[in-house]
Amino acid sequence: MDIFIAILGQIFGLLIFVGFVLLIIKSVKLNPNQFELMDGEEIIKNVKGDYWQKVLTQETQNSGEFAFTNKRIMFRSMFQIFGGLNISILYSDLVSIKKSNVKGFLPVAFTVATKDDAEYKFAIMKRDIYIDLINEQIEKLKQG
Repeated sequence: MDIFIAILGQIFGLLIFVGFVLLIIKSVKLNPNQFELMDGEEIIKNVKGDYWQKVLTQETQNSGEFAFTNKRIMFRSMFQIFGGLNISILYSDLVSIKKSNVKGFLPVAFTVATKDDAEYKFAIMKRDIYIDLINEQIEKLKQG
């Protein structure tokens, strides 16, 4: 009986290890097919990054993946096991985009404000590329 329990314990440990390895592999590669697109929507850029959410007086980091489309910004957190974090912001709802810092000094973030007075802080390396992309898409929407 003791051998059976030992073998079961080793199998269970191996399954947990394999699960962690799969999570790490999944978190490294981009997965654009996880985003549900609207009719006529196309992903322009797909990139890993973070969403910084203010909780009381602290900012918490949510790592995940962005899809910048021709219609909106989408973010999905890496861990979707318990519902995860999913954000979708139409370019037509944006009122401002400004550069911001993470932890007060790391210049890798930008904050977007929406018509309903919500603010979203996103951190992506080479943020200027994505700020320019958002501004280009907003301009295209204005032109029709």
